[in-house]
Amino acid sequence: MPADGRVRGEPADLGQPYDAVSRAFHWLVVALVLAQITIALVLPAVLPKSAEDSITAWHLATGSTILLVMLLRLGWRLSHPMPPAPTDLPAALRILARGTHWAFYVVLILLPLLGWMAANAYGATPRLLGLLPLPRLLAPDQATAETIGGVHKATATLLFVLIVLHVSGALYHALVRRDGVIRRMLPG
Repeated sequence: MPADGRVRGEPADLGQPYDAVSRAFHWLVVALVLAQITIALVLPAVLPKSAEDSITAWHLATGSTILLVMLLRLGWRLSHPMPPAPTDLPAALRILARGTHWAFYVVLILLPLLGWMAANAYGATPRLLGLLPLPRLLAPDQATAETIGGVHKATATLLFVLIVLHVSGALYHALVRRDGVIRRMLPG
């Protein structure tokens, strides 16, 4: 019998799934982050230099949309706690999962804020959803723009690390533990 008291072969207690709003926020953020990665890393490599202003506008619009969605998601998360971890999940994995989730909130709010400040310092005005101009947070200043831009890039690297950690955890649950935990966040 395993240490958690289950009979071998008995399915793990998956606990409750995430609510539909939490799942929708999760997959919307995934889509926006994938779009942002494409805009920031792929488009500059495949489009001509003359498209740089358009790429920047799309990057700023997507970033401001991520900020809005993440603030709404955080509000939902604080008012609707996530379901408890499965009962058979080791404590170390519970702590790692919880820490990774909260790190995503911090990074996915901080990253667009840094981008907004850097854009202002470069003299640009981000537009929410590509339409509504956001207020100026900083006056134009090249040195400040470059400093904040560097922090923005470092934070983006941290986001990649979190993504790898999160996807690795999902694959671990799906392929190694085969405990069905991944189903808690799947649509439907």
